[in-house]
Order: sequence, then C-alpha cells, then structure tokens
Amino acid sequence: MKAPLFVRALSKLETEALKASCRSRDALTLRRCQIILASSKGQKVSQIARSLHCSKQTVRNIIHAFVKKSKKLDYLS
Repeated sequence: MKAPLFVRALSKLETEALKASCRSRDALTLRRCQIILASSKGQKVSQIARSLHCSKQTVRNIIHAFVKKSKKLDYLS
C-alpha cells in the first residue's frame, strides 16, 4: 500500500501567496491553490476530492506538479 500523498510543508510566504491566489478569477488557479493548501494542512487526496467536487486523479496530478516544481526550485537555489 502506498503512503498518502501530501505536499511538503509550506513557508509562511508560500501560504500567503497561495491564499492571495485563491482570490483569482481564474477557476483553474483557484482550484490548484485550494488543493495545495488543503494538502499542506494534512487532508488526504480522497478528502480533498470530495470537498472540492473533483476527481482524486485531478488532486494527485496537481500535488505531483507542485512537488515536481518545488524540487526544481530547491535545486536552483
């Protein structure tokens, strides 16, 4: 059985930026922010999908994309 999928711990600056982006008029940006913030609070993929009325695969895809992008940024710093 695979371990639950979560994003890494977010910095205060990242959290504030994501919260600000949650006010976006763009539905995709809003959904991504909601998923990342929920995951950072320890919600499981199935819980996030249920509460946001989207598929579990959508949640997984967004979390994986965030993790991948974060690793690239860590490597560059």
